[in-house]
Amino acid sequence: MIIRSFIVVSFLLFSAFSLARSVDAVGEAVIYNNDIADARYRATQQAIKQAVLESGSRVNIKDELHNGELDSSIEIRSSGYVQKARVLSEEQNGDFLKVIARVEVTPDSQCSSGPTSYYKKTVGVTGFELQVPQQARLGELSNISRELPKHLADEINRQGYLRALTATNVAIYPDLINAPSSTNYDGSLTNVTRISEQLGVQYIVSGVIRDIGEIYLRYPNDRDIKEAEEEGIDKERKFVVDIYIYDGFSGALLFEHRYNEIGNWDISDHARVGFGGARFWTIHYGKVVQQALKQSSIDISEQLRCQPFIANIFRTENNRIHISAGSLAGIKQGDKFNIYRRYEVYNQLQSAQTQLNNANINVTIKQVQPNFSVGELVVDSRILNVQQQDVVIAW
Repeated sequence: MIIRSFIVVSFLLFSAFSLARSVDAVGEAVIYNNDIADARYRATQQAIKQAVLESGSRVNIKDELHNGELDSSIEIRSSGYVQKARVLSEEQNGDFLKVIARVEVTPDSQCSSGPTSYYKKTVGVTGFELQVPQQARLGELSNISRELPKHLADEINRQGYLRALTATNVAIYPDLINAPSSTNYDGSLTNVTRISEQLGVQYIVSGVIRDIGEIYLRYPNDRDIKEAEEEGIDKERKFVVDIYIYDGFSGALLFEHRYNEIGNWDISDHARVGFGGARFWTIHYGKVVQQALKQSSIDISEQLRCQPFIANIFRTENNRIHISAGSLAGIKQGDKFNIYRRYEVYNQLQSAQTQLNNANINVTIKQVQPNFSVGELVVDSRILNVQQQDVVIAW
């Protein structure tokens, strides 16, 4: 019996490690106050998240510090098995640290084994309002409310796990101070469900730019950067942005996080660079912003990776239905989806809430176009009561 138990345990351990996948990933972080250990810690976390996305697995990071320094071998746990993340190399460029880590990850049966990871979910990125508009005067960054979310969408698409569309003309929050808990005139918390339907996306990414104010004392005569450097002055400027992710069907807030960075405005105070131009990304402050956008795009991809894939049914005809997702989302001929019926229920304030109920009906995809697909039911859609605005879901 002891020998049999040993064999069983050995087989389970072998199976666990045989499922592991080794992924080399890059992480970057800003070095603050010459604290290399802290920067290495944050860069390694980013590399681990990147590796998890690439492998389709989910891990929980177990951070370990020894005498104020991060161990280069970080333990992570996935599906009950402890794996390793080992820093292979690191490179310092000014006050930016880049690490390359080799991560052993084990597939998570609740996510990567299901079809939800096969498809690209769509996200709509709205405008990001600046809480204190006067702060945009330095550098003439008045276009930040629309350009920042555009660049965030580019970073999300660059990651390759989601399909981001921009709607930077849309402002979600009538009250920036209380966002995301601000209410609309009709009493609803947000109008993301309507925006999601108009854009044809599954999720909404919104945000508020809380602070881009300078920390340094600006001189009355606006001395240029060379004079400031001679006196050892760091022209530091804040970058604080809150990012929110909403489920477009229910309006539920799925994720919120504050990104808080500081960069040097190492350019003349007279310069009118604008946000997002070629010159903006060359200054230190622009590089810090770019790093923050990369980190947020990784976080958004990670948060939505294991969420179900959902697409609207926008047309029914006999036993055929048209769904609002196609080859750009990764759908292929022969794929199968479950149909869910959409209902509106009302809370105590009589605000409409969306509820999706399983109709226990399957549809098989027969035709695929870039932005939509055509599926077939076993019988006529009218008999099954499949209607427009119902949805298909892959779990």
